[in-house]
Amino acid sequence: MEIGIVYDVAFTTGRYDIEYETSVKCIKKTVQSYRVERVNGTTRLIKKDSIIELKSIKK
Repeated sequence: MEIGIVYDVAFTTGRYDIEYETSVKCIKKTVQSYRVERVNGTTRLIKKDSIIELKSIKK
């Protein structure tokens, strides 16, 4: 992920759980995770090793 680019992300949150985030913008990158911002302004932390699929959106 690159800072400032909008993505659709599929990632694991537990042993059997998969979650999807659509149209989230990467706002911070660390060694182990990314901080993304949703359209409504809330943020979420996504670990790098939990990402299954990552698709950038052209806007």
